[in-house]
Amino acid sequence: MDVNGTSSISGSLPISKQAGPSNTNINKTPGTKPISSPQDQLEISSAGRMLDEMTNNSDMRAERLAQIKAAIDDGTYETDEKLEAALGRLLDQFNDSE
Repeated sequence: MDVNGTSSISGSLPISKQAGPSNTNINKTPGTKPISSPQDQLEISSAGRMLDEMTNNSDMRAERLAQIKAAIDDGTYETDEKLEAALGRLLDQFNDSE
């Protein structure tokens, strides 16, 4: 991927670790706590956990696959191709009736 910005710097530059802040100008008051950086936090809803369990449950997945295979074998599974063919026939009938 090539990203070009509006600056005069062209090409990619390596990321380098920057030096930490200098402690020479910081006045520390005895007993003060250092400032901590905020922590990221992630919460997954109960619905999200349920969906994750469902997708990772191999028994449930195998059962669903068996249902889909049975529907395909019975001819009751609707696919995009089947729907397009049915729509095509419907449009042909409509055009023939005019």
